[in-house]
Amino acid sequence: MKPGSFFLIFFWGNLLILMSCNSNNKNTSVEKNVLENKIDSSAKLDKSITSFDSCGYYLRLSQELDSVLLKSTQFDEMLAIKANNTFVKCAFECHHDSISALYLLKAAQLSQSLNKLDLSEKYLTKILSDYPTTKFKPAAKFLLAQYYADMKLLNQPSKAKKLFNEIIKEYPKSVWAENAAAALQWVGKSDEEILRELKKKK
Repeated sequence: MKPGSFFLIFFWGNLLILMSCNSNNKNTSVEKNVLENKIDSSAKLDKSITSFDSCGYYLRLSQELDSVLLKSTQFDEMLAIKANNTFVKCAFECHHDSISALYLLKAAQLSQSLNKLDLSEKYLTKILSDYPTTKFKPAAKFLLAQYYADMKLLNQPSKAKKLFNEIIKEYPKSVWAENAAAALQWVGKSDEEILRELKKKK
């Protein structure tokens, strides 16, 4: 992963969920956007695989790529693109399964590392809208808030504050609420301002 700035680096350690292992319309704008941004899927379904088996097929591919990413010591752009598209395809093929939200979350982080913040935002927003009861919802909301808070990424501080406050309200005794409360103090501040304030606290 290649975090965008100090803000994201500061909180990155609290979101180590990606590299571990309610729409019925598969041809959604999110998947269309992947192709428009020229992150073409190299994971094409074998013609002998039935639609019933396609979820399992892409889930196996996703798990294999996830394992490779975990073992990688350097950022490999082609591997990231392949994994990103496989994860998205898995999410759409398995859209009735809870695993869908997890792989959209993984795709969101990979898209950020590929400087495709528009895709990352779409994947995270889709999790929040289509999977409101998923256990990955607070992680998706926190990551989206980070991207909005970071001046070098989406840079929308008002949206970041709204999401951080929602996390604090919805998950008051969780680590997500604790991290959101800590993150709020840095929203709207540059890397230089954050570093200066941290030095003062030492």
